[in-house]
Amino acid sequence: MILHSPDGGSGTVSAALHEPVTAGGAGPLLALTHGAGGNRDTPGLVSLAESLAERGIRTLRFNLPAAEAGRRRPDGAGRAIACVAAVAGWAARTFEGPLFLGGRSFGGRMASLLLADETAEARRLVAGLVFLAYPLKPPGRAEVPPERMEHLSRIGVPTLFVSGDRDPFAPPPLLNPVVAEARAQVRWIAGGDHGFRVPKAVLTATGRTSAEVRDEIAGAVAAFVTATAAGSVGAA
Repeated sequence: MILHSPDGGSGTVSAALHEPVTAGGAGPLLALTHGAGGNRDTPGLVSLAESLAERGIRTLRFNLPAAEAGRRRPDGAGRAIACVAAVAGWAARTFEGPLFLGGRSFGGRMASLLLADETAEARRLVAGLVFLAYPLKPPGRAEVPPERMEHLSRIGVPTLFVSGDRDPFAPPPLLNPVVAEARAQVRWIAGGDHGFRVPKAVLTATGRTSAEVRDEIAGAVAAFVTATAAGSVGAA
Protein backbone atom coordinates (compact mmCIF):
# COMPACT_ATOMS: atom_id res chain seq x y z
CA MET A 1 0.00 0.00 0.00
CA ILE A 2 1.41 3.39 -1.03
CA LEU A 3 0.73 6.32 1.29
CA HIS A 4 1.90 9.93 1.42
CA SER A 5 3.27 11.84 4.38
CA PRO A 6 4.14 15.50 4.86
CA ASP A 7 7.85 16.02 4.16
CA GLY A 8 8.57 18.72 6.71
CA GLY A 9 8.40 21.40 4.04
CA SER A 10 5.70 22.24 1.53
CA GLY A 11 5.43 18.83 -0.10
CA THR A 12 4.96 15.15 0.59
CA VAL A 13 6.98 11.96 0.37
CA SER A 14 5.68 8.53 -0.55
CA ALA A 15 5.78 5.51 1.73
CA ALA A 16 5.05 1.80 1.25
CA LEU A 17 3.23 0.04 4.07
CA HIS A 18 3.71 -3.67 4.77
CA GLU A 19 0.97 -5.11 6.96
CA PRO A 20 1.44 -8.37 8.91
CA VAL A 21 0.12 -11.49 7.26
CA THR A 22 -2.20 -12.16 10.19
CA ALA A 23 -4.23 -9.36 11.71
CA GLY A 24 -3.28 -8.72 15.31
CA GLY A 25 -4.72 -5.35 16.22
CA ALA A 26 -2.68 -2.22 16.75
CA GLY A 27 0.81 -3.65 16.97
CA PRO A 28 4.08 -1.73 16.64
CA LEU A 29 4.98 0.15 13.46
CA LEU A 30 8.59 0.49 12.25
CA ALA A 31 9.16 3.42 9.87
CA LEU A 32 12.43 3.02 7.95
CA THR A 33 14.12 5.23 5.41
CA HIS A 34 16.97 4.64 3.00
CA GLY A 35 20.65 5.42 2.65
CA ALA A 36 22.38 8.10 0.57
CA GLY A 37 21.74 7.52 -3.13
CA GLY A 38 18.94 5.05 -2.44
CA ASN A 39 15.19 5.27 -2.03
CA ARG A 40 12.37 3.42 -0.31
CA ASP A 41 12.59 0.68 -2.95
CA THR A 42 16.19 -0.23 -2.13
CA PRO A 43 16.09 -4.06 -2.39
CA GLY A 44 17.44 -4.62 1.12
CA LEU A 45 14.73 -2.43 2.64
CA VAL A 46 12.01 -4.15 0.63
CA SER A 47 13.10 -7.65 1.63
CA LEU A 48 13.49 -6.60 5.27
CA ALA A 49 10.03 -5.04 5.35
CA GLU A 50 8.51 -8.17 3.84
CA SER A 51 10.28 -10.38 6.38
CA LEU A 52 9.23 -8.15 9.28
CA ALA A 53 5.60 -8.25 8.15
CA GLU A 54 5.81 -12.05 8.17
CA ARG A 55 6.98 -11.75 11.78
CA GLY A 56 4.03 -9.54 12.74
CA ILE A 57 5.78 -6.14 12.54
CA ARG A 58 4.08 -3.44 10.46
CA THR A 59 6.77 -1.71 8.44
CA LEU A 60 6.72 1.58 6.53
CA ARG A 61 9.42 2.32 3.94
CA PHE A 62 9.55 6.04 3.18
CA ASN A 63 11.47 8.35 0.86
CA LEU A 64 13.44 11.40 1.84
CA PRO A 65 12.72 14.51 -0.30
CA ALA A 66 15.67 14.16 -2.71
CA ALA A 67 14.77 10.54 -3.44
CA GLU A 68 11.13 11.51 -3.89
CA ALA A 69 12.27 13.99 -6.55
CA GLY A 70 14.35 11.30 -8.25
CA ARG A 71 17.73 12.72 -7.24
CA ARG A 72 20.60 10.48 -6.15
CA ARG A 73 22.41 13.26 -4.29
CA PRO A 74 21.09 13.12 -0.70
CA ASP A 75 19.37 15.96 1.10
CA GLY A 76 21.27 18.20 3.47
CA ALA A 77 21.03 17.11 7.09
CA GLY A 78 18.56 19.83 8.08
CA ARG A 79 16.17 18.98 5.25
CA ALA A 80 16.42 15.23 5.86
CA ILE A 81 15.90 15.55 9.62
CA ALA A 82 12.83 17.76 9.07
CA CYS A 83 11.38 15.07 6.82
CA VAL A 84 12.06 12.26 9.30
CA ALA A 85 10.39 14.36 12.02
CA ALA A 86 7.36 15.02 9.80
CA VAL A 87 6.98 11.34 8.92
CA ALA A 88 7.24 10.39 12.60
CA GLY A 89 4.52 12.87 13.53
CA TRP A 90 2.28 11.77 10.68
CA ALA A 91 2.77 8.07 11.47
CA ALA A 92 1.98 8.64 15.16
CA ARG A 93 -1.29 10.36 14.18
CA THR A 94 -2.20 7.80 11.51
CA PHE A 95 -1.43 4.46 13.15
CA GLU A 96 -2.14 3.02 16.57
CA GLY A 97 0.49 1.21 18.57
CA PRO A 98 4.13 1.95 19.49
CA LEU A 99 6.12 3.78 16.82
CA PHE A 100 9.70 2.82 15.96
CA LEU A 101 11.94 4.83 13.68
CA GLY A 102 15.18 4.26 11.84
CA GLY A 103 16.83 3.59 8.57
CA ARG A 104 19.77 2.38 6.60
CA SER A 105 23.12 4.19 6.78
CA PHE A 106 22.48 7.93 6.10
CA GLY A 107 18.78 7.54 6.87
CA GLY A 108 19.50 5.99 10.24
CA ARG A 109 21.99 8.74 11.06
CA MET A 110 19.34 11.38 10.32
CA ALA A 111 16.93 9.62 12.70
CA SER A 112 19.65 9.53 15.35
CA LEU A 113 20.22 13.29 15.06
CA LEU A 114 16.49 13.90 15.40
CA LEU A 115 16.12 11.77 18.54
CA ALA A 116 19.24 13.30 20.12
CA ASP A 117 17.50 16.69 20.15
CA GLU A 118 15.87 16.93 23.56
CA THR A 119 13.37 19.50 22.24
CA ALA A 120 12.16 17.29 19.37
CA GLU A 121 8.54 16.15 19.57
CA ALA A 122 9.69 12.81 18.16
CA ARG A 123 11.28 11.93 21.51
CA ARG A 124 7.76 11.76 22.92
CA LEU A 125 6.35 9.83 19.96
CA VAL A 126 9.04 7.23 19.24
CA ALA A 127 9.46 4.08 21.33
CA GLY A 128 12.76 2.96 19.83
CA LEU A 129 15.32 3.35 17.04
CA VAL A 130 16.75 0.80 14.58
CA PHE A 131 20.01 1.56 12.75
CA LEU A 132 20.92 -0.61 9.78
CA ALA A 133 24.64 -0.25 8.92
CA TYR A 134 25.13 2.99 10.86
CA PRO A 135 27.87 5.04 9.10
CA LEU A 136 30.21 5.87 11.98
CA LYS A 137 32.98 7.13 9.69
CA PRO A 138 33.80 7.40 5.99
CA PRO A 139 35.81 4.40 4.67
CA GLY A 140 39.55 5.00 4.67
CA ARG A 141 39.38 7.54 7.48
CA ALA A 142 40.99 6.34 10.70
CA GLU A 143 39.23 8.67 13.14
CA VAL A 144 35.51 9.01 13.79
CA PRO A 145 34.14 12.50 13.05
CA PRO A 146 32.62 13.92 16.25
CA GLU A 147 29.34 14.72 14.51
CA ARG A 148 28.89 11.01 13.77
CA MET A 149 29.07 9.85 17.38
CA GLU A 150 28.86 12.53 20.09
CA HIS A 151 25.08 12.87 19.87
CA LEU A 152 24.37 9.15 20.17
CA SER A 153 24.61 9.13 23.97
CA ARG A 154 21.82 11.76 24.07
CA ILE A 155 19.25 9.55 22.34
CA GLY A 156 16.46 9.08 24.83
CA VAL A 157 14.93 5.82 23.59
CA PRO A 158 16.06 2.16 23.30
CA THR A 159 18.28 1.70 20.26
CA LEU A 160 19.43 -1.26 18.17
CA PHE A 161 22.43 -1.18 15.83
CA VAL A 162 22.59 -3.93 13.19
CA SER A 163 25.99 -3.93 11.53
CA GLY A 164 28.25 -6.20 9.53
CA ASP A 165 31.56 -6.95 11.18
CA ARG A 166 33.36 -6.22 7.86
CA ASP A 167 31.66 -2.84 7.39
CA PRO A 168 34.41 -0.23 6.76
CA PHE A 169 31.98 2.51 7.88
CA ALA A 170 31.77 1.02 11.39
CA PRO A 171 34.38 -1.61 12.31
CA PRO A 172 33.69 -3.36 15.63
CA PRO A 173 36.64 -1.81 17.54
CA LEU A 174 35.21 1.65 16.83
CA LEU A 175 31.48 0.97 17.03
CA ASN A 176 31.42 -1.19 20.18
CA PRO A 177 32.56 1.61 22.54
CA VAL A 178 30.06 4.01 20.97
CA VAL A 179 27.23 1.50 21.45
CA ALA A 180 28.25 1.01 25.09
CA GLU A 181 28.36 4.78 25.70
CA ALA A 182 24.92 5.14 24.13
CA ARG A 183 23.55 2.30 26.32
CA ALA A 184 22.30 0.66 23.14
CA GLN A 185 22.28 -2.87 21.71
CA VAL A 186 24.26 -4.13 18.72
CA ARG A 187 23.73 -7.20 16.56
CA TRP A 188 26.84 -8.09 14.58
CA ILE A 189 26.28 -9.89 11.27
CA ALA A 190 29.28 -12.19 10.83
CA GLY A 191 31.07 -11.49 7.56
CA GLY A 192 28.69 -8.70 6.54
CA ASP A 193 29.85 -5.55 4.76
CA HIS A 194 28.05 -2.18 4.62
CA GLY A 195 25.29 -3.76 2.53
CA PHE A 196 25.22 -6.92 4.71
CA ARG A 197 26.75 -8.91 1.86
CA VAL A 198 28.69 -11.93 3.12
CA PRO A 199 31.37 -13.56 0.93
CA LYS A 200 30.64 -17.08 -0.27
CA ALA A 201 33.71 -18.39 1.54
CA VAL A 202 32.43 -16.99 4.83
CA LEU A 203 28.95 -18.38 4.21
CA THR A 204 30.45 -21.80 3.55
CA ALA A 205 32.68 -21.63 6.62
CA THR A 206 29.77 -20.65 8.87
CA GLY A 207 27.25 -23.01 7.27
CA ARG A 208 24.87 -20.22 6.28
CA THR A 209 23.15 -19.00 3.13
CA SER A 210 22.43 -15.43 2.01
CA ALA A 211 18.76 -16.05 2.79
CA GLU A 212 19.67 -17.09 6.33
CA VAL A 213 21.68 -13.87 6.76
CA ARG A 214 18.62 -11.85 5.73
CA ASP A 215 16.51 -13.87 8.16
CA GLU A 216 19.04 -13.17 10.92
CA ILE A 217 18.73 -9.42 10.36
CA ALA A 218 14.94 -9.51 10.26
CA GLY A 219 14.82 -11.73 13.34
CA ALA A 220 17.06 -9.39 15.32
CA VAL A 221 15.00 -6.33 14.38
CA ALA A 222 11.68 -8.08 15.06
CA ALA A 223 12.86 -9.32 18.46
CA PHE A 224 14.02 -5.84 19.47
CA VAL A 225 10.80 -4.14 18.32
CA THR A 226 8.58 -6.74 19.99
CA ALA A 227 10.43 -6.67 23.31
CA THR A 228 10.72 -2.88 23.41
CA ALA A 229 7.08 -2.41 22.43
CA ALA A 230 6.00 -4.76 25.22
CA GLY A 231 8.01 -2.69 27.68
CA SER A 232 6.64 0.62 26.45
CA VAL A 233 3.07 -0.62 26.66
CA GLY A 234 3.67 -1.95 30.15
CA ALA A 235 5.06 1.40 31.23
CA ALA A 236 2.19 3.42 29.76
